[in-house]
Amino acid sequence: MPLPLTLTFVSTVAFAIQLLIFAYLYSSHRVRFFQYLLLAWGAYTLSKGLKLVDVLALGVDYPSLATEVASVAAVGFMLAAALAHRWHYRLRPRDILMGSGIAILLALASGTGVGDMGQRVVGVGLGAAQMVAGALFWPPRGRVTGFRGERLLAGLLTLWGIHRIATQFVITEPGSPTYMAVHAVFITLYFLSTFAVIIMVLERARSESERLHARLRDVERLATAGELAAGMAHEIRNPLAAIVNATALLTEDAGLTAEERSATLAAVRTEARRLNRILSDFLHFARPQEARRTPADIRDVVQHVSALIRDDYSRAARVDVKVAVDPSVPRFAFDRDQVTQVLWNVALNGVEAMNGRGRLSLEVARQNGDVALAVSDTGPGIPRERLAHVFEPFYSSKSNGSGLGLTIAERIVVAHGGRIEIEPAPGGGTRVTMLFPLEAA
Repeated sequence: MPLPLTLTFVSTVAFAIQLLIFAYLYSSHRVRFFQYLLLAWGAYTLSKGLKLVDVLALGVDYPSLATEVASVAAVGFMLAAALAHRWHYRLRPRDILMGSGIAILLALASGTGVGDMGQRVVGVGLGAAQMVAGALFWPPRGRVTGFRGERLLAGLLTLWGIHRIATQFVITEPGSPTYMAVHAVFITLYFLSTFAVIIMVLERARSESERLHARLRDVERLATAGELAAGMAHEIRNPLAAIVNATALLTEDAGLTAEERSATLAAVRTEARRLNRILSDFLHFARPQEARRTPADIRDVVQHVSALIRDDYSRAARVDVKVAVDPSVPRFAFDRDQVTQVLWNVALNGVEAMNGRGRLSLEVARQNGDVALAVSDTGPGIPRERLAHVFEPFYSSKSNGSGLGLTIAERIVVAHGGRIEIEPAPGGGTRVTMLFPLEAA
Protein backbone atom coordinates (compact mmCIF):
# COMPACT_ATOMS: atom_id res chain seq x y z
CA MET A 1 0.00 0.00 0.00
CA PRO A 2 1.47 3.43 -0.94
CA LEU A 3 2.69 5.59 1.91
CA PRO A 4 0.11 8.41 1.40
CA LEU A 5 -2.70 5.86 1.40
CA THR A 6 -1.30 4.24 4.53
CA LEU A 7 -1.18 7.60 6.30
CA THR A 8 -4.76 8.31 5.28
CA PHE A 9 -5.90 4.94 6.59
CA VAL A 10 -4.08 5.33 9.92
CA SER A 11 -5.37 8.89 10.42
CA THR A 12 -8.91 7.74 9.60
CA VAL A 13 -8.74 5.06 12.29
CA ALA A 14 -7.26 7.56 14.78
CA PHE A 15 -9.97 10.10 13.97
CA ALA A 16 -12.65 7.45 14.46
CA ILE A 17 -11.25 6.53 17.90
CA GLN A 18 -11.22 10.19 18.97
CA LEU A 19 -14.77 10.57 17.68
CA LEU A 20 -15.83 7.65 19.89
CA ILE A 21 -14.16 9.33 22.87
CA PHE A 22 -16.09 12.53 22.13
CA ALA A 23 -19.34 10.57 21.82
CA TYR A 24 -18.70 8.88 25.16
CA LEU A 25 -18.00 12.21 26.89
CA TYR A 26 -21.03 13.83 25.30
CA SER A 27 -23.30 11.14 26.76
CA SER A 28 -22.63 12.59 30.24
CA HIS A 29 -21.65 16.22 29.38
CA ARG A 30 -24.34 17.49 27.02
CA VAL A 31 -23.05 20.99 26.36
CA ARG A 32 -24.27 22.66 23.16
CA PHE A 33 -20.87 23.80 21.88
CA PHE A 34 -19.51 20.29 22.54
CA GLN A 35 -22.36 18.84 20.47
CA TYR A 36 -21.29 20.97 17.50
CA LEU A 37 -17.63 20.02 18.02
CA LEU A 38 -18.72 16.39 18.03
CA LEU A 39 -20.38 16.96 14.66
CA ALA A 40 -17.25 18.76 13.40
CA TRP A 41 -14.99 15.88 14.42
CA GLY A 42 -17.48 13.47 12.85
CA ALA A 43 -17.34 15.42 9.58
CA TYR A 44 -13.52 15.35 9.64
CA THR A 45 -13.59 11.59 10.23
CA LEU A 46 -16.09 11.19 7.38
CA SER A 47 -13.93 13.25 5.04
CA LYS A 48 -10.94 11.02 5.79
CA GLY A 49 -13.02 7.91 5.18
CA LEU A 50 -14.37 9.31 1.91
CA LYS A 51 -10.85 10.10 0.82
CA LEU A 52 -10.03 6.41 1.16
CA VAL A 53 -13.09 5.62 -0.93
CA ASP A 54 -11.94 8.12 -3.55
CA VAL A 55 -8.59 6.38 -3.91
CA LEU A 56 -9.62 2.74 -3.49
CA ALA A 57 -13.03 2.71 -5.15
CA LEU A 58 -12.98 5.63 -7.58
CA GLY A 59 -9.28 5.52 -8.38
CA VAL A 60 -8.78 9.31 -8.19
CA ASP A 61 -6.06 11.19 -6.33
CA TYR A 62 -8.12 14.34 -5.74
CA PRO A 63 -11.07 14.78 -3.34
CA SER A 64 -14.54 14.03 -4.68
CA LEU A 65 -17.53 16.33 -4.18
CA ALA A 66 -18.68 14.36 -1.11
CA THR A 67 -15.23 14.58 0.45
CA GLU A 68 -15.09 18.33 -0.11
CA VAL A 69 -18.59 18.78 1.33
CA ALA A 70 -17.58 16.85 4.47
CA SER A 71 -14.46 19.01 4.89
CA VAL A 72 -16.43 22.25 4.50
CA ALA A 73 -19.12 20.97 6.91
CA ALA A 74 -16.45 20.22 9.52
CA VAL A 75 -15.28 23.85 9.47
CA GLY A 76 -18.91 25.05 9.55
CA PHE A 77 -19.73 22.98 12.63
CA MET A 78 -16.52 24.20 14.27
CA LEU A 79 -17.56 27.81 13.68
CA ALA A 80 -21.04 27.03 15.06
CA ALA A 81 -19.42 25.53 18.17
CA ALA A 82 -17.38 28.71 18.71
CA LEU A 83 -20.52 30.85 18.36
CA ALA A 84 -22.39 28.58 20.77
CA HIS A 85 -19.56 28.83 23.29
CA ARG A 86 -19.31 32.61 23.02
CA TRP A 87 -22.95 33.67 22.61
CA HIS A 88 -25.02 30.49 23.22
CA TYR A 89 -25.82 30.24 19.52
CA ARG A 90 -28.18 27.43 18.50
CA LEU A 91 -28.33 25.82 15.04
CA ARG A 92 -31.81 25.98 13.59
CA PRO A 93 -33.23 24.02 10.62
CA ARG A 94 -32.95 27.14 8.47
CA ASP A 95 -29.27 27.54 9.40
CA ILE A 96 -28.58 23.88 8.65
CA LEU A 97 -30.28 24.19 5.26
CA MET A 98 -28.35 27.34 4.37
CA GLY A 99 -25.11 25.82 5.62
CA SER A 100 -25.62 22.69 3.52
CA GLY A 101 -26.15 24.82 0.42
CA ILE A 102 -23.02 26.87 1.14
CA ALA A 103 -20.99 23.68 1.73
CA ILE A 104 -22.09 22.26 -1.64
CA LEU A 105 -21.36 25.53 -3.46
CA LEU A 106 -17.91 25.78 -1.89
CA ALA A 107 -17.19 22.14 -2.74
CA LEU A 108 -18.16 22.80 -6.36
CA ALA A 109 -16.10 25.99 -6.43
CA SER A 110 -13.02 24.21 -5.15
CA GLY A 111 -12.62 22.45 -8.52
CA THR A 112 -11.52 18.90 -9.16
CA GLY A 113 -7.78 19.18 -9.68
CA VAL A 114 -4.80 19.63 -7.43
CA GLY A 115 -3.60 23.22 -7.45
CA ASP A 116 -6.85 24.51 -8.93
CA MET A 117 -7.43 28.23 -8.22
CA GLY A 118 -10.94 27.58 -6.90
CA GLN A 119 -9.63 24.99 -4.48
CA ARG A 120 -7.00 27.44 -3.27
CA VAL A 121 -9.54 30.22 -2.68
CA VAL A 122 -11.89 27.88 -0.82
CA GLY A 123 -8.98 26.55 1.26
CA VAL A 124 -7.96 30.08 2.26
CA GLY A 125 -11.57 30.89 3.17
CA LEU A 126 -11.92 27.78 5.32
CA GLY A 127 -8.63 28.56 7.03
CA ALA A 128 -9.86 32.06 7.81
CA ALA A 129 -13.10 30.60 9.21
CA GLN A 130 -11.10 28.35 11.53
CA MET A 131 -9.07 31.34 12.71
CA VAL A 132 -12.33 33.16 13.47
CA ALA A 133 -13.49 30.12 15.46
CA GLY A 134 -10.23 30.20 17.40
CA ALA A 135 -10.72 33.89 18.22
CA LEU A 136 -14.26 33.21 19.43
CA PHE A 137 -13.05 30.47 21.77
CA TRP A 138 -10.59 32.89 23.38
CA PRO A 139 -12.00 34.06 26.75
CA PRO A 140 -13.45 37.58 26.43
CA ARG A 141 -11.84 40.36 28.42
CA GLY A 142 -13.53 41.19 31.68
CA ARG A 143 -15.14 37.80 32.22
CA VAL A 144 -14.75 36.74 35.84
CA THR A 145 -14.91 32.97 35.39
CA GLY A 146 -13.25 30.84 32.76
CA PHE A 147 -12.44 27.25 31.97
CA ARG A 148 -9.16 25.48 31.48
CA GLY A 149 -8.48 24.59 27.88
CA GLU A 150 -10.14 27.65 26.34
CA ARG A 151 -6.93 29.47 25.47
CA LEU A 152 -5.26 26.25 24.36
CA LEU A 153 -8.13 25.38 22.02
CA ALA A 154 -8.32 28.94 20.72
CA GLY A 155 -4.60 28.98 19.94
CA LEU A 156 -4.64 25.55 18.28
CA LEU A 157 -7.64 26.36 16.08
CA THR A 158 -5.91 29.58 15.01
CA LEU A 159 -2.72 27.69 14.15
CA TRP A 160 -4.81 25.08 12.34
CA GLY A 161 -6.41 27.83 10.26
CA ILE A 162 -2.99 29.31 9.45
CA HIS A 163 -1.77 25.84 8.48
CA ARG A 164 -4.76 25.36 6.14
CA ILE A 165 -4.07 28.70 4.47
CA ALA A 166 -0.33 28.06 4.15
CA THR A 167 -0.82 24.63 2.54
CA GLN A 168 -2.74 26.28 -0.32
CA PHE A 169 0.51 27.89 -1.46
CA VAL A 170 2.76 24.85 -0.99
CA ILE A 171 3.12 22.18 -3.65
CA THR A 172 2.92 18.80 -1.92
CA GLU A 173 3.59 15.77 -4.05
CA PRO A 174 2.24 12.58 -2.42
CA GLY A 175 5.05 10.79 -0.60
CA SER A 176 7.45 13.76 -0.68
CA PRO A 177 9.11 15.14 2.48
CA THR A 178 6.96 18.27 2.16
CA TYR A 179 3.82 16.13 2.01
CA MET A 180 4.92 14.22 5.10
CA ALA A 181 5.69 17.45 7.02
CA VAL A 182 2.33 19.03 6.12
CA HIS A 183 0.47 15.87 7.10
CA ALA A 184 2.41 15.57 10.40
CA VAL A 185 1.60 19.17 11.36
CA PHE A 186 -2.08 18.60 10.57
CA ILE A 187 -2.24 15.42 12.68
CA THR A 188 -0.44 17.15 15.56
CA LEU A 189 -2.83 20.11 15.55
CA TYR A 190 -5.83 17.77 15.33
CA PHE A 191 -4.73 15.62 18.27
CA LEU A 192 -3.81 18.63 20.43
CA SER A 193 -7.16 20.25 19.64
CA THR A 194 -8.88 17.06 20.73
CA PHE A 195 -6.93 17.15 23.98
CA ALA A 196 -7.89 20.80 24.56
CA VAL A 197 -11.58 20.06 23.94
CA ILE A 198 -11.53 17.20 26.47
CA ILE A 199 -9.88 19.43 29.10
CA MET A 200 -12.39 22.18 28.47
CA VAL A 201 -15.44 19.91 28.66
CA LEU A 202 -14.27 18.17 31.84
CA GLU A 203 -13.44 21.52 33.45
CA ARG A 204 -16.92 22.85 32.64
CA ALA A 205 -18.44 19.67 34.07
CA ARG A 206 -16.40 20.06 37.26
CA SER A 207 -17.46 23.70 37.62
CA GLU A 208 -21.10 22.78 37.05
CA SER A 209 -20.82 20.01 39.62
CA GLU A 210 -19.37 22.45 42.17
CA ARG A 211 -22.17 24.92 41.44
CA LEU A 212 -24.83 22.23 41.94
CA HIS A 213 -23.18 21.07 45.16
CA ALA A 214 -23.17 24.68 46.41
CA ARG A 215 -26.89 24.98 45.67
CA LEU A 216 -27.49 21.65 47.39
CA ARG A 217 -25.65 22.89 50.48
CA ASP A 218 -27.80 26.02 50.48
CA VAL A 219 -30.94 23.89 50.29
CA GLU A 220 -29.67 21.68 53.09
CA ARG A 221 -28.91 24.73 55.24
CA LEU A 222 -32.44 26.04 54.69
CA ALA A 223 -33.89 22.65 55.53
CA THR A 224 -31.73 22.48 58.66
CA ALA A 225 -32.85 25.95 59.67
CA GLY A 226 -36.47 24.84 59.33
CA GLU A 227 -35.82 21.74 61.41
CA LEU A 228 -34.04 23.81 64.05
CA ALA A 229 -36.92 26.28 64.22
CA ALA A 230 -39.44 23.46 64.59
CA GLY A 231 -37.25 21.71 67.17
CA MET A 232 -36.75 24.90 69.18
CA ALA A 233 -40.49 25.59 69.19
CA HIS A 234 -41.18 22.05 70.39
CA GLU A 235 -38.49 22.10 73.08
CA ILE A 236 -39.45 25.53 74.41
CA ARG A 237 -43.19 24.85 74.45
CA ASN A 238 -43.02 22.25 77.25
CA PRO A 239 -41.16 24.30 79.89
CA LEU A 240 -43.16 27.40 78.98
CA ALA A 241 -46.40 25.49 79.49
CA ALA A 242 -45.16 24.29 82.89
CA ILE A 243 -44.22 27.85 83.89
CA VAL A 244 -47.60 29.21 82.74
CA ASN A 245 -49.44 26.54 84.73
CA ALA A 246 -47.33 27.23 87.81
CA THR A 247 -47.92 30.99 87.64
CA ALA A 248 -51.64 30.35 87.20
CA LEU A 249 -51.64 28.33 90.43
CA LEU A 250 -49.74 31.08 92.22
CA THR A 251 -52.31 33.70 91.22
CA GLU A 252 -55.44 31.69 92.08
CA ASP A 253 -57.69 33.11 94.75
CA ALA A 254 -57.77 29.80 96.57
CA GLY A 255 -54.63 30.11 98.63
CA LEU A 256 -51.87 27.54 98.54
CA THR A 257 -50.16 26.13 101.54
CA ALA A 258 -46.60 27.20 102.15
CA GLU A 259 -45.37 23.78 101.08
CA GLU A 260 -47.41 23.87 97.84
CA ARG A 261 -46.26 27.40 97.04
CA SER A 262 -42.64 26.39 97.64
CA ALA A 263 -43.00 23.36 95.36
CA THR A 264 -44.63 25.49 92.65
CA LEU A 265 -41.87 28.10 92.80
CA ALA A 266 -39.27 25.33 92.65
CA ALA A 267 -40.96 23.99 89.50
CA VAL A 268 -40.80 27.47 87.93
CA ARG A 269 -37.08 27.73 88.72
CA THR A 270 -36.45 24.23 87.33
CA GLU A 271 -38.25 24.93 84.08
CA ALA A 272 -36.57 28.33 83.77
CA ARG A 273 -33.15 26.68 84.12
CA ARG A 274 -34.22 24.12 81.54
CA LEU A 275 -35.15 26.93 79.14
CA ASN A 276 -31.78 28.59 79.75
CA ARG A 277 -29.97 25.31 79.06
CA ILE A 278 -31.89 24.76 75.81
CA LEU A 279 -31.11 28.30 74.61
CA SER A 280 -27.44 28.00 75.64
CA ASP A 281 -27.06 24.72 73.79
CA PHE A 282 -28.77 26.18 70.76
CA LEU A 283 -26.42 29.18 70.73
CA HIS A 284 -23.42 26.84 70.92
CA PHE A 285 -24.87 24.87 68.03
CA ALA A 286 -25.82 27.86 65.88
CA ARG A 287 -22.61 29.82 66.49
CA PRO A 288 -19.82 27.30 67.01
CA GLN A 289 -16.50 28.82 68.01
CA GLU A 290 -13.51 28.19 65.82
CA ALA A 291 -11.17 25.57 67.24
CA ARG A 292 -8.02 27.20 68.61
CA ARG A 293 -5.62 24.32 68.57
CA THR A 294 -2.41 24.48 70.55
CA PRO A 295 -0.06 21.64 71.55
CA ALA A 296 -1.29 20.06 74.80
CA ASP A 297 -1.45 16.79 76.70
CA ILE A 298 -4.79 14.96 76.43
CA ARG A 299 -4.04 13.26 79.78
CA ASP A 300 -4.67 16.55 81.59
CA VAL A 301 -8.12 16.84 80.03
CA VAL A 302 -9.04 13.25 80.89
CA GLN A 303 -7.84 13.57 84.49
CA HIS A 304 -9.69 16.87 84.90
CA VAL A 305 -13.01 15.50 83.59
CA SER A 306 -12.70 12.29 85.63
CA ALA A 307 -12.15 14.37 88.77
CA LEU A 308 -15.24 16.46 88.00
CA ILE A 309 -17.34 13.33 87.68
CA ARG A 310 -16.00 11.79 90.91
CA ASP A 311 -16.77 15.04 92.76
CA ASP A 312 -20.34 15.26 91.41
CA TYR A 313 -22.02 13.41 94.29
CA SER A 314 -25.52 14.43 93.25
CA ARG A 315 -25.30 12.57 89.93
CA ALA A 316 -22.34 10.19 90.11
CA ALA A 317 -22.07 9.11 93.75
CA ARG A 318 -22.17 5.42 92.81
CA VAL A 319 -20.23 5.62 89.55
CA ASP A 320 -16.86 3.88 89.39
CA VAL A 321 -14.65 5.98 87.07
CA LYS A 322 -11.80 4.12 85.38
CA VAL A 323 -9.09 5.96 83.43
CA ALA A 324 -6.64 4.25 81.06
CA VAL A 325 -4.19 6.30 79.01
CA ASP A 326 -1.65 4.80 76.62
CA PRO A 327 1.74 6.30 77.59
CA SER A 328 2.82 6.30 73.94
CA VAL A 329 0.22 8.96 73.03
CA PRO A 330 2.23 12.16 72.47
CA ARG A 331 1.19 15.77 72.84
CA PHE A 332 -0.81 17.05 69.88
CA ALA A 333 -2.66 20.18 68.84
CA PHE A 334 -6.26 20.61 70.02
CA ASP A 335 -8.55 23.17 71.65
CA ARG A 336 -8.40 22.28 75.34
CA ASP A 337 -11.65 24.04 76.31
CA GLN A 338 -13.67 22.53 73.47
CA VAL A 339 -12.33 19.00 73.97
CA THR A 340 -13.03 19.31 77.70
CA GLN A 341 -16.60 20.34 76.89
CA VAL A 342 -17.03 17.39 74.52
CA LEU A 343 -15.59 14.86 76.96
CA TRP A 344 -17.67 16.24 79.85
CA ASN A 345 -20.92 16.10 77.84
CA VAL A 346 -20.27 12.58 76.58
CA ALA A 347 -19.22 11.34 80.03
CA LEU A 348 -22.26 12.98 81.64
CA ASN A 349 -24.50 11.24 79.09
CA GLY A 350 -22.98 7.96 80.20
CA VAL A 351 -23.56 8.77 83.89
CA GLU A 352 -27.20 9.67 83.22
CA ALA A 353 -27.68 6.53 81.10
CA MET A 354 -26.58 4.44 84.13
CA ASN A 355 -28.83 6.44 86.49
CA GLY A 356 -25.80 7.32 88.56
CA ARG A 357 -24.79 3.71 89.23
CA GLY A 358 -22.25 1.67 87.23
CA ARG A 359 -18.78 1.88 85.71
CA LEU A 360 -17.58 4.69 83.43
CA SER A 361 -14.36 4.12 81.49
CA LEU A 362 -12.25 6.87 79.93
CA GLU A 363 -9.58 5.53 77.58
CA VAL A 364 -6.93 7.18 75.41
CA ALA A 365 -4.96 5.26 72.80
CA ARG A 366 -3.37 5.57 69.38
CA GLN A 367 -5.39 4.26 66.45
CA ASN A 368 -4.10 4.35 62.85
CA GLY A 369 -2.38 7.70 63.20
CA ASP A 370 -5.20 9.22 65.30
CA VAL A 371 -5.71 9.75 69.00
CA ALA A 372 -8.76 7.75 70.10
CA LEU A 373 -10.57 9.17 73.13
CA ALA A 374 -13.22 6.63 74.17
CA VAL A 375 -15.97 6.82 76.80
CA SER A 376 -17.74 3.57 77.79
CA ASP A 377 -20.61 3.06 80.21
CA THR A 378 -22.47 0.02 81.58
CA GLY A 379 -25.94 1.40 81.01
CA PRO A 380 -28.74 -0.19 78.97
CA GLY A 381 -27.19 0.96 75.70
CA ILE A 382 -28.74 2.67 72.68
CA PRO A 383 -31.06 0.62 70.44
CA ARG A 384 -29.55 0.12 66.99
CA GLU A 385 -32.49 1.82 65.29
CA ARG A 386 -31.66 4.99 67.25
CA LEU A 387 -27.92 5.04 66.57
CA ALA A 388 -28.43 6.66 63.16
CA HIS A 389 -30.26 9.61 64.76
CA VAL A 390 -28.18 10.42 67.84
CA PHE A 391 -26.35 13.31 66.12
CA GLU A 392 -29.51 14.94 64.80
CA PRO A 393 -30.42 18.27 66.43
CA PHE A 394 -33.06 18.01 69.20
CA TYR A 395 -33.06 14.22 69.08
CA SER A 396 -32.97 12.98 72.69
CA SER A 397 -34.32 10.02 74.61
CA LYS A 398 -34.14 11.99 77.87
CA SER A 399 -37.25 13.82 78.99
CA ASN A 400 -35.30 16.91 80.07
CA GLY A 401 -32.57 16.79 77.42
CA SER A 402 -32.10 19.49 74.76
CA GLY A 403 -30.98 16.99 72.12
CA LEU A 404 -28.04 19.20 71.14
CA GLY A 405 -25.22 17.78 73.29
CA LEU A 406 -24.01 15.12 70.85
CA THR A 407 -24.69 17.42 67.89
CA ILE A 408 -22.38 20.05 69.36
CA ALA A 409 -19.83 17.37 70.27
CA GLU A 410 -19.77 16.10 66.71
CA ARG A 411 -19.28 19.61 65.36
CA ILE A 412 -16.33 20.23 67.65
CA VAL A 413 -14.66 16.93 66.77
CA VAL A 414 -15.19 17.53 63.03
CA ALA A 415 -13.77 21.06 63.42
CA HIS A 416 -10.60 19.37 64.72
CA GLY A 417 -10.47 17.27 61.55
CA GLY A 418 -11.65 14.14 63.35
CA ARG A 419 -14.80 12.07 63.69
CA ILE A 420 -16.98 10.59 66.41
CA GLU A 421 -18.34 7.05 66.49
CA ILE A 422 -20.98 5.41 68.71
CA GLU A 423 -21.37 1.67 69.10
CA PRO A 424 -22.55 -0.87 71.68
CA ALA A 425 -19.90 -1.47 74.33
CA PRO A 426 -18.63 -5.01 74.95
CA GLY A 427 -20.68 -6.55 77.74
CA GLY A 428 -23.48 -3.98 77.47
CA GLY A 429 -23.74 -0.23 77.52
CA THR A 430 -22.49 2.31 74.99
CA ARG A 431 -19.04 3.22 73.74
CA VAL A 432 -18.42 6.66 72.23
CA THR A 433 -15.07 7.07 70.45
CA MET A 434 -13.70 10.45 69.40
CA LEU A 435 -10.85 10.33 66.89
CA PHE A 436 -8.53 13.33 66.60
CA PRO A 437 -5.77 13.60 63.98
CA LEU A 438 -2.39 13.22 65.58
CA GLU A 439 -0.48 16.41 64.83
CA ALA A 440 2.52 16.38 67.11
CA ALA A 441 3.78 19.85 67.87
